[in-house]
Amino acid sequence: MDLLPVFDHPAFRPLYAWLHSTDISWVMNNVSWAWPLCESIHFIGLSLLLGTVGFFDLRLLGFARRIPIAALHRLVPLGVAGFAMNAATGVCFLAGTPDQYFINPAFQAKVLFFLVAGLNVAAFYLMMFRRVRTVGPGQQAPLFARIIGAVSLCCWIGVMTAGRLLTFYRPMADY
Repeated sequence: MDLLPVFDHPAFRPLYAWLHSTDISWVMNNVSWAWPLCESIHFIGLSLLLGTVGFFDLRLLGFARRIPIAALHRLVPLGVAGFAMNAATGVCFLAGTPDQYFINPAFQAKVLFFLVAGLNVAAFYLMMFRRVRTVGPGQQAPLFARIIGAVSLCCWIGVMTAGRLLTFYRPMADY
């Protein structure tokens, strides 16, 4: 699915121009430490997110079975904090160079992985969390919870990989 023609359509150019005219964009492009600081915060946020949610997903899959799932779930707020850090810095990156994001296939893949991860976490909390939180040490999570854990890990690895690939696809739009 090639979304490039959609996002490269002239109708999107006012959005790119507006993002580029924001104060956030000015800071990202004119303050020498802004981009490296945001990159560092983004990395810390990703570490928190993957370190906690990834460990929780691995437990769902059957790793570290001696640890009760409820005990690992207590770490999820750290992952949410990491996600918030990534969202905030991601907005800064997007405002700083919008032309390098919307029409970038790696960014589009990142957004797709992110959306699937969001639907996946909604499915977990709506359908499985009540059953999973009672899984004790040595017990295996239900099959659907294991599938959700595998999808989550794949999505977050996809988000991470696509994010890393952003710098290798640097299209420039004219606006």
